[in-house]
Amino acid sequence: MDHSLDLKDLLTRIRQGDHAAYETIFNRYRAAAMSWAQSIVRDPYLADDIVQEAFIRMKDKLHQLKDDHKFAAWFRLMIRRMAINAIRGGDNRRTIAIEEMPEAGPANRGRSDEIREWQEQEASAELVRRSLAKLSKQARDVLDAAANEEATPEQLADRYNMKKSNVYNILSRARLKVNDERFREEIAAYLLERETHGHPSSCLLPAPTYPRPYAFISAMIGEALGTADITNFTYTDLMGISAEAFRVNMPENCDWQGILTFDWSYAAYRTVERLGFSGVCVGRPQQKTMTPDMQVRMLSVVHGSVDRGIPAVIWNMERNEMGFAHGYDDRSQEIRYKGYSGETRVYRYDQLGRQTDERPVFVFGLRRRVSPPSSEDTVLRAIVDHARGKEPPLKGYVFGLDGYRVWLEGARRSTLDLSGHAYQVAILAEARQQAAAFLELLADRSRGADRRTQLLAAADCYKQVSKWFVRLYPRFPFGYGGSPANRWRDIQEGLQAAWDAEEEGIARIEAVIAGS
Repeated sequence: MDHSLDLKDLLTRIRQGDHAAYETIFNRYRAAAMSWAQSIVRDPYLADDIVQEAFIRMKDKLHQLKDDHKFAAWFRLMIRRMAINAIRGGDNRRTIAIEEMPEAGPANRGRSDEIREWQEQEASAELVRRSLAKLSKQARDVLDAAANEEATPEQLADRYNMKKSNVYNILSRARLKVNDERFREEIAAYLLERETHGHPSSCLLPAPTYPRPYAFISAMIGEALGTADITNFTYTDLMGISAEAFRVNMPENCDWQGILTFDWSYAAYRTVERLGFSGVCVGRPQQKTMTPDMQVRMLSVVHGSVDRGIPAVIWNMERNEMGFAHGYDDRSQEIRYKGYSGETRVYRYDQLGRQTDERPVFVFGLRRRVSPPSSEDTVLRAIVDHARGKEPPLKGYVFGLDGYRVWLEGARRSTLDLSGHAYQVAILAEARQQAAAFLELLADRSRGADRRTQLLAAADCYKQVSKWFVRLYPRFPFGYGGSPANRWRDIQEGLQAAWDAEEEGIARIEAVIAGS
């Protein structure tokens, strides 16, 4: 894509289904869009959710834009409305949780906006007041003095003639009770809104079955598509189009609990976009604070997906597991969940995203087909972009080929978590097999001799990477035999060989793109 194209040309191409033009607009306006969203929601994770959804919605609604020169103002208004809807208190916000955003109109900032923002603050304060009213008088007095007077536990113990430990217990229980009440009230209001709009009170889909525990969002999306009888994507297609066959996530010291941590929303949105579908998701890694509004948004994703006949994908309902929410009952406020174990579990609505260890939860729901799948070159660019680390950063993680550097440093310092190392090489051995198979598929469909040659050479590189990871997988119980020095030397040699082969593979893919 010629990045010098003017805005009008790019928008015309997007309307014609040109994914490269869409990528250019995304890259050109993403930073500004984040700034617009964050100025309202004051939460970078929520702002990123809004921006991802806004770009998808922008493409669907672009035909409504009459003057392409006003794109920035039109798109900014769309993001502003979505951001306000995301934080809005009272009935209006809950309506938006289950309904599409109203059509964008002229951008008018005035007294009405100020009134709405004041109403949002008042609605939130009223919810807290109602929650406090259900506490005992003593608990209310202690909590009020701690919050408004900034009284210390020692001062509170003297004032109310109790032990300091009792003050701590009262404060802890009161805050917990207020918080629980806020979640319950928000869920009750949301369910009342669903009922008012005539949505079903329950729905139970057949329990999904999948043959193996997947570590890849794309595979779960494929399983979800299969439940809707959309089966024209193979496992290899999904792994390649999503770029997950080429993914490297490297937490510090290869900690096993972080192997599957990356920006799930970003990956899910880009995957369904390249497949030609739309979707909606809530949840980000390293986001440990769950608010009532976020929980309602997660519930709305589950409701919306199940109502369409497609199970919602959930990550971390069970630790480090991707499973499906395939049913709900608003009367009992319960979600039906099934993971790889095959056992259907029941979770209360107010448990969603609020596990005791505060592990972050991610929920994804498919919507509908909106365009043909992305072109091969668009997919290849996405593969290269990941390899070069071009995706949302996370503190403590390195993505793309630079992950090998961190991995090797851990091996040289002998600080690798060997369980995490075993998990990582097992995942990547399979992923790189799929990478090689995907590149061979592209080569088979290629008409140009040079393109075909480069793709087959890249596929051979990824076969070598997979073989090195198979060799690196340790023998039970995570031992390599020989001396500790030999173990670390073998890991270093294997990782370096895999890294070299993958660097060559990416260089071959870059050559294919350059020759297009």
